[in-house]
Amino acid sequence: MAADMYYAKPGPITPIALAGQRIAVWAGAQWEAFRIKYLEPLPRGSPLVFDLGPIIALQDSNPTQLANLVMSTDPPELAQFRFYPIDDVEVNLRRGQSDQRFKTMNLVARSDVFTRRVDPCLHTTEFVVLKNDAPWLVHHNPTAYNITISRTAFFGFRFILDDLKIAHPTVTEMERALSPITFVAAGGL
Repeated sequence: MAADMYYAKPGPITPIALAGQRIAVWAGAQWEAFRIKYLEPLPRGSPLVFDLGPIIALQDSNPTQLANLVMSTDPPELAQFRFYPIDDVEVNLRRGQSDQRFKTMNLVARSDVFTRRVDPCLHTTEFVVLKNDAPWLVHHNPTAYNITISRTAFFGFRFILDDLKIAHPTVTEMERALSPITFVAAGGL
């Protein structure tokens, strides 16, 4: 059994792990191991608010890459974010252009202005960005009128990592190699 499987723990946002601790990040088809060297909070503020502009009634915005949320590859970085729409839009988050987050086989769940009512701490919106993975947003206007602004705010933590150059396809194999370790899903299968 995993020492710690971290994924969007309910309650106020807390760091995935602390400096000196090890994490294994699911990135594509394997768990990659890192040690956290440094971490710092990324508070919600204007640099972390993205406006995708006006959207026609009942239409989607163009997919937009959030280049300011891309992390460094050298040294490797990871970011842990939660988000919420400020305006009356539904938010579709993607890891890259095609890997949509929060999906089932037949639908993609979107966050809207009511998400904060049922999830005040926003843990259901949490996601991580590893190295140069690019988060993308699409806003949907669910109203019968055109809107002039469509903003989504982000906040979280930034981690500088040591790449331990260890990767395994299963939790069990990674635990045998490095325990204790915290497992974090970055998305993709």
